[in-house]
Amino acid sequence: MGTAGLVLLWIGCVIVGAVVGFFVGYIVWKLGFELIGSAIALVGAGVGGILAFMAALNWLDRPKRAS
Repeated sequence: MGTAGLVLLWIGCVIVGAVVGFFVGYIVWKLGFELIGSAIALVGAGVGGILAFMAALNWLDRPKRAS
């Protein structure tokens, strides 16, 4: 995978991480934990994006099985 592919993969992972982090933070916020819910929603993009990107790289780097 080239550099452009990795950049697009990173952008996609950050978007997915942001969406998941926002919804988890929103659920916690609606349960009455406003401060913790806000922190989860803010950190979700960074941490979720990094975890998703590392998982995607690990998945792309796995050895191919012989058919």
